[in-house]
Amino acid sequence: MEYLPKYCIEECINKKHKTKGKDVLNVIADIKFDDITVKFLSDCEDFWSETGIEYATIGIYMRTLRAIINNGEDPYLTGNRYPFGEGKNKYSIPKGGRKSIALDIEDIWKIEDFETDNQGLILARDIFVFMFYCNGLNFGDLCRLQYKDIDGASQEIVFHRKKTRDTKKKKNPEPICAPILPPMVEIINRHGNKEQDGYIFPFLNGIERIDKNERTIKDAIQLALNPINNSLKVIAAQLGIDRNLSTAYTRNSYVTYLTSEMYISEIFVKQMVGHSTGKNVTAGYNNPSPKKRREVNSKLLNPNKKYITRLLATSKYSCTLQ
Repeated sequence: MEYLPKYCIEECINKKHKTKGKDVLNVIADIKFDDITVKFLSDCEDFWSETGIEYATIGIYMRTLRAIINNGEDPYLTGNRYPFGEGKNKYSIPKGGRKSIALDIEDIWKIEDFETDNQGLILARDIFVFMFYCNGLNFGDLCRLQYKDIDGASQEIVFHRKKTRDTKKKKNPEPICAPILPPMVEIINRHGNKEQDGYIFPFLNGIERIDKNERTIKDAIQLALNPINNSLKVIAAQLGIDRNLSTAYTRNSYVTYLTSEMYISEIFVKQMVGHSTGKNVTAGYNNPSPKKRREVNSKLLNPNKKYITRLLATSKYSCTLQ
């Protein structure tokens, strides 16, 4: 977020769960009422969402901020300067729990079809599309993907969510298996590291994926994320879709389409995105094959798009990206 100093972002990420002791988060920032615009609130929502804060909690934060601005009967911001409300040029607070940030599949395809010569917009478009087709993974997990995560036999990317790896309740969590679809290959060809001995994408180049480097990794992820989300809002404005567009939309759009449009079972969807299946006794018997996973995800592909890339068995990871 451009409104917060870099140290604030670092502290929020690394200390957000600290509740006692010397590591409790204590941030003092000088934010004027005139700084609180629709963009400021949208950026806040994106930032909190990307750092794992639930939308129910974001709603509480925003309603508290609105109450402060309203100041009883003597509001600090009025007229066009008042950012909250419904409709164009206003910020809508998440209501009744989680705010819906899912796009229709047609809007996903509009983003994929978006043409521009601006390299920043091209990168944002492609990263968004890759995240959606890759089971709706989040940006942090995308940055951490490595070529060794590619399973050439199944032609899938096999990985664990960072959030899942950090959970101590389950010692051996099931990995996410994302079929590598043609648009994903094309995006890796355009933006991926050419040397296939480290990260797939260059956002964390030079930073080893080990625990002691986690703070450096998070800083690099946030540094890369901000311009991508800003560019996505430019794309959204040009396409006439949700002005709050960010990478956070990919996961919700993927899950929503599978459940609401394709009527895929809840257990299958949870397995595809790495959610816990809880105590559901049938979950252990539901083990979709690579063929079935590919069949499902292939139904997401843009029917008007002619993809020019395909996967071939080859080389180091038995998967050529060309």
